[in-house]
Amino acid sequence: MNNIQQLIYDVARILLWPVLIAAILCLVWVLIELGVLLYELWLRFRYRDLDALEVRALRARKAFRDGKPRTAYRYLQENTYSLVVVRFLYDLIRNYQTERLAAKPLKLLQEYEFYTVRRLERTRILVRIGPMLGLMGTLIPLAPALVGLASGNVQQLSDNLVTAFSVTVIGLLIGGLAFLVSIVRDRIYSQDISDMEYLLELLEGSDVRLRSGRRLSKTGVWDSESPIEYEVADEDAERTMAVLPETPDEPLLPVAGNGGGRAGTQSEPAAAQSESAAAANAPVATAEKDPAEQSGEGDGLTFDDPSMDWSRDDDPFAGLGPIDPEGTDDAKPRGSGGPLRRR
Repeated sequence: MNNIQQLIYDVARILLWPVLIAAILCLVWVLIELGVLLYELWLRFRYRDLDALEVRALRARKAFRDGKPRTAYRYLQENTYSLVVVRFLYDLIRNYQTERLAAKPLKLLQEYEFYTVRRLERTRILVRIGPMLGLMGTLIPLAPALVGLASGNVQQLSDNLVTAFSVTVIGLLIGGLAFLVSIVRDRIYSQDISDMEYLLELLEGSDVRLRSGRRLSKTGVWDSESPIEYEVADEDAERTMAVLPETPDEPLLPVAGNGGGRAGTQSEPAAAQSESAAAANAPVATAEKDPAEQSGEGDGLTFDDPSMDWSRDDDPFAGLGPIDPEGTDDAKPRGSGGPLRRR
């Protein structure tokens, strides 16, 4: 053996002990992670309930709107089925108490997405490091084992082979357990992120409920939404924070008022002009008006309203020419109700 080969052999022999120590530490590490995973699974199977999560979030939202924040914090703190969700709610409540930033809840959600990725990286690293340490622990003792075989030292051969095969088994065990922990945690952390998104949507999103699925009673009345009730905490029983008024809902288009015809939707000169034109063109009226018109029912937006007006460019019939008020039949008197033609 020359000097370079002897140097490589000595370095490999020196690396044997660090590899063995690292394999033992990784084995302890993956066993701890496996224990934490079993505890997380027990919490989820024992305490996770989507319906209970919804009820707590809706009660917390109602308590916030009623000016009772401590009651809302108490309901949020009851979600203890996941370590990730507990830490997220702790930071969320601290933001509500101190910073009160509107954009902070969304940022906290993104931060905990990175936190779950960082937690998964621990075991994902062990998936690769475990077999790598096992392979190194297998190959390093083979060199002195071959030296013992060449010199006829059976004891040295057997000791090194036992060490090599033992480290191989430990390395494969580390990789298998780490892979199992990573797969299961990936699923449960994805579900935790989904629960936190749903929780934030219930707390700060729209509270509009679906109108479909309601039942119609025998009297013709739809089932109303069930009221949200909660127990007020002792800290909020004596004092209540000011509640901001809600923004009123306004229609997108103006609606004509009932009882007074269309006086609120068109100007008086335009109304008078339209009435005089109708009186000049219409024959002597002998029929009675529609009962719906007499009672004021059915009043709504018409083409006489300013909101329904459009320019000449938007008229699809503007290019057909002016209207011939006399029509094509000379024998038909004006105002007889016959069809009008364009020139």
